[in-house]
Amino acid sequence: MNDKNIIQMPDGYLNKTPLFQFILLSCLFPLWGCAAALNDILITQFKSVFSLSNFASALVQSAFYGGYFLIAIPASLVIKKTSYKVAILIGLTLYIGGCTLFFPASHMATYTMFLAAIFAIAIGLSFLETAANTYSSMIGPKAYATLRLNISQTFYPIGAASGILLGKYLVFSEGESL
Repeated sequence: MNDKNIIQMPDGYLNKTPLFQFILLSCLFPLWGCAAALNDILITQFKSVFSLSNFASALVQSAFYGGYFLIAIPASLVIKKTSYKVAILIGLTLYIGGCTLFFPASHMATYTMFLAAIFAIAIGLSFLETAANTYSSMIGPKAYATLRLNISQTFYPIGAASGILLGKYLVFSEGESL
């Protein structure tokens, strides 16, 4: 499809769906499926490694979903002020930054550092989801907005299954640490 034939309509939707861009956008959706699955696995692991109480282990969920709660509206304001692309890039940067924080956290072996890493990942995911969900619906004709979002969301379980497998082999493995 020639991008020159794609026009943004007055309501913000595009007259045609650019297939390549839609596929790239949909490839982001497994990221939060993977993170959510790994988060549940980490709670179990943190509880035993750090001898956490139920309250302290609940802080893992609080850090994860608190990031979503605190950042979703600011992320939408960033989108409104800049663009979906900028919000997606901010989200990916924060997600990668949060994942990178797991390396020093594992060497320092501190629960607080792991919580900070999880919170950073959640902030990145909040940006990603806020931008990607909306953009997925806007990247083509309005009549097919729900269909596009549903297609994009079908990639979430791929990420969730990947997170479970990663958790099994990385978190619960008996081999040397990363």
